Amino acid sequence: MLNNLFEIIESAGNSSGFLVTIRILPEHTIYKGHFPGYPVTPGVVFIQIIHELVEYHLKKSIRLVEISNCKFLKIVNPEKESSAMISTSIISKEELFHVKALGKNSSGIFFKLDAVYSGSAA
Repeated sequence: MLNNLFEIIESAGNSSGFLVTIRILPEHTIYKGHFPGYPVTPGVVFIQIIHELVEYHLKKSIRLVEISNCKFLKIVNPEKESSAMISTSIISKEELFHVKALGKNSSGIFFKLDAVYSGSAA
């Protein structure tokens, strides 16, 4: 979905996490069905965005192993607010990556995720 549903505007990070500003592209076809006239970004899309951003940051292919906590706190309408900041902390243990992610825009925190991914060389 990177560069199709969203694009990275700014990115900074190190081995323990990253902070990324993304722009959600409201013209994406997903919004024609979810929902016409009032586009809403589905929660599962944010799970996938985190997945892709972690892969981008780690430069590794990863696989979701477990979600221990996931909260969708606010509706995100890309026509009203297309910019979002995604911050993560990553703890690496062997081939597992424990990720805590937070999505925030000018309306406040809209998404929280605690997940574990397994990784391999890209």
